[in-house]
Amino acid sequence: MSRTPLPRPTLIPGLPRIWRNPGELQLGLDPAHAVVLRFPDPRAARVLDLLDGIRSERAVLLRAAELGVRPDEARSLLDLLHQAGLVLPAGTLLPATLPALSRARLTGEAAALALSAVSRPTGRPSPARVLRRRQASRVALSGRGRLGAPIAVALAEAGVGHVHPDLSGTVGAGEITGGPLGTADVGSPRRSAVAAAILRTVPGTDVHGTRRPVADLVVQLAHDEPAALVAAAHAGRRQPHLVVAIRDGAAVIGPLVPAGGRPCLRCVDLHRQDRDAGWPGAPPSAGADTEPCTVATLLAAVAYATAEVLAHLDGEVPETLGAAVEITAPGRFRRRTWPPHPGCDCQRRARSHTGPSPHIPKSTRRRAE
Repeated sequence: MSRTPLPRPTLIPGLPRIWRNPGELQLGLDPAHAVVLRFPDPRAARVLDLLDGIRSERAVLLRAAELGVRPDEARSLLDLLHQAGLVLPAGTLLPATLPALSRARLTGEAAALALSAVSRPTGRPSPARVLRRRQASRVALSGRGRLGAPIAVALAEAGVGHVHPDLSGTVGAGEITGGPLGTADVGSPRRSAVAAAILRTVPGTDVHGTRRPVADLVVQLAHDEPAALVAAAHAGRRQPHLVVAIRDGAAVIGPLVPAGGRPCLRCVDLHRQDRDAGWPGAPPSAGADTEPCTVATLLAAVAYATAEVLAHLDGEVPETLGAAVEITAPGRFRRRTWPPHPGCDCQRRARSHTGPSPHIPKSTRRRAE
């Protein structure tokens, strides 16, 4: 055998199997990673059912021989699947410490992460490593608004182990549409209602505040304080945060402000003041209970914001780093970049630290508007 045997080889779960003819089996549908397996003896396809992560590779080969599959055919099939990235050691798919219910819930997530690694450059962490990192991560949600509850629940469903809904006020009737809250939650404290929704969906999630000085990320929703005060509060703790808001029927995701604190919310506010000297820097009144946003746009925004949080936690470069994405409808996005403003205090704070400036993807870089 030219390669090291795989410990408990596992076929990525959920791959469709399609017999093209009696001797050809297509595994997968996406051309990026689908393979066509040719079997001189169709019985060799039974080996696929043995790749369940329970047996060692040697045990798979022995069982295949008992089923009438020649050892060289079974070994060639394993080599092909390994080369295609469709089979991997069981311990790299899901963390071994996950309880049975969590394993079943996160199998689809792990399979998608594994398939993503097939079609992208090497060096990406295994699905199990990503999920372990998420399980240890701490995300807090601060502020108010319709986006808070569904994002909080989605993060827990994606495997984030500590989700703290530090949300102010009480649940309004407009928040139960398109989210996990129900009519019984209207009038309840938003913090406890969202925490209960998280635990109903993903029991065992830690919904309490972090003991660390900073969370791995704060999702900053609508707030009553001026942008300068919010920016200063996060900067004082070097707290990474992602801004999410609903504005005139559109969802705005970003910017994601790194620990270095630039560009920050104050930068965005100053850029707007440069374009409009009369720009009202104060946030809208908290008395408005209605946030205009269609359910379809809301759900698209929840998905995008959740993906940005996960990208940050997984060690990738989020699209909203130094940028904001406006979602006016599902599939309709506009990305704006916001460079650090020369008149903002974050420039001075950044010079007091020696860390490198965050990389902003160039492929979608645009001028601030």
